[in-house]
Amino acid sequence: MDNITIVARHLDITEAIRNYALQKAEKIKKFFEWILHVQVTLDIGGDSSHLVEMVVNVSRGPTIVAEASNTDMYRSIDIVVDKVVAQLKKHKGKIESKIVRQKKHSIGEVAESEGKQEV
Repeated sequence: MDNITIVARHLDITEAIRNYALQKAEKIKKFFEWILHVQVTLDIGGDSSHLVEMVVNVSRGPTIVAEASNTDMYRSIDIVVDKVVAQLKKHKGKIESKIVRQKKHSIGEVAESEGKQEV
């Protein structure tokens, strides 16, 4: 996915951490097809904790934001990805249930109109 941005604040990112964050951000694409842009911000907190924020811009939906903090940068990335995946699954479920309700409603209208024509 070409639309992933990795931003570092208060630290220099190693190539290994950059690749790990990119790999995890690309993994999100399989959970939801309408992702426009992903921004991952890596930061060091005042207490030497590793902060990771992920912002996912979604077509047909809200912007998904998740944050995580841990003593290990890799673990922080994993936690934030899990949070984003959970939010994307919830959003996708809402979309799918709305589609099902619309189909039931349109099928009900067709059945009613057919029933009225037979009378």
